[in-house]
Amino acid sequence: MMTLFNSIFGMLLALGILVTVHEYGHFWVARRFGVKVLRFSVGFGKPIWRRTDRFGTEFVVAWIPLGGYVKMLDEREAPVPAEQQGQAFNAKPPAQKIAIALAGPVTNFLFAIVAFALMYSIGVRDLVPLIDHPRDQSPAQMAELTRGDRIVSVDDRTVDSFTDLSLALAARVGETGVIDISVVRRQTQITVQLPIENWLADQDSPNPLQNLGLSPEMPIHPPLIGRIEAGGAAEQGGLEIGDRILAVNGQAVTTWMEWVEQIQNSPNQALTLSIERAQQAMELILVPGTKSQDDRTIGYVGAGSAPLAWADDQLTTVRLWPWQAAWRGVTDTVQMVGLSYNMLWKMVTGKVSLKQIGGPISMAQMAGMSIESGFESFIGFLALISISLGIVNLLPIPVLDGGHVVIHSVEWLQGKPLSDKAQLVGMQIGMFCIIGLMMLTFYNDISRLM
Repeated sequence: MMTLFNSIFGMLLALGILVTVHEYGHFWVARRFGVKVLRFSVGFGKPIWRRTDRFGTEFVVAWIPLGGYVKMLDEREAPVPAEQQGQAFNAKPPAQKIAIALAGPVTNFLFAIVAFALMYSIGVRDLVPLIDHPRDQSPAQMAELTRGDRIVSVDDRTVDSFTDLSLALAARVGETGVIDISVVRRQTQITVQLPIENWLADQDSPNPLQNLGLSPEMPIHPPLIGRIEAGGAAEQGGLEIGDRILAVNGQAVTTWMEWVEQIQNSPNQALTLSIERAQQAMELILVPGTKSQDDRTIGYVGAGSAPLAWADDQLTTVRLWPWQAAWRGVTDTVQMVGLSYNMLWKMVTGKVSLKQIGGPISMAQMAGMSIESGFESFIGFLALISISLGIVNLLPIPVLDGGHVVIHSVEWLQGKPLSDKAQLVGMQIGMFCIIGLMMLTFYNDISRLM
């Protein structure tokens, strides 16, 4: 229930912030060019809050929080008094109209830069790209990568964290060729090549790391009791939270998985445990209960492990001075914009499946996870969604900002506005495209859930 609440709350909060940012870009530039703004609305439908400023602009928060708009004075929509005709949007030169249309997406990109900069000023925690044993028969295992290898670059792109690694691999989705991965192993750098062919092109949720068999090097999981179920065999046998299992029937136990295997292989069998409690050695008799798993009966005692603790050399924290954080915000935003347009082009050319496009359900899930992960994670989520909002609005589809840029560019080139009929047809085509895109995203989201 809490996860659902976080998802809904996070999505509404993100939409509210990003729609306000986007529409404020249009509003601010329109005002600078002398266009009279009639209404600045966050949300659609009946207003739940409104205020009018001294310039006559009505600021509104409406009850359907799925977007927003800036309504400007325009002779094409209603008669304009003679004394205000110079303030009408349609009376402005094409260059100013284009600037007003571009202002929303550009403001989204500027917001992403600020959000990333704030995130790096606070500090971003990530995993160092040390890998664990690759999955059996995976490309990474075939290339003889092994536990403890530290990935330093992918295709000559420097990798400092698992996030960097994920982004570098995501850029190759849908391609054919080889991925060059350089690793440091015992102070020696080696490079391996992983062949790919139409890589993950048909996947609706591609996971490059999983496909290659790569995962973070997991810390050694000690056989330390961190949780005990009331009334279970562990409690009845005298185990307590904090106990460390040393041996079972005289056989030494060094990891949690060894302890689990001993228990699962011994249903209803009395076991002699050697444990350490408060730095003292003890012995207990434990009789595991039973549990069905994969059509077989296994031993079960009702005990959980203590939380894993990452070693200091497996974690990295990026915390920068404000000017460094600002530059990192710029580079991260440029990188994400480039990656997004690259993926869009691959979808258009058929190299990547349209199933990868996510919609509001995917966004809500991401919002919920980011809220649960902490403030800096939510800020990073806002930056990514802001970039996506800017990119979508720049698509050359009538109704969207990119479509308006195309229309006003044609007006600039031919020296006169497009005819009302041409603009109406364009708007109808644009609405058809938007509705189709919405249906596709909902279909993809529901398919993933099912």
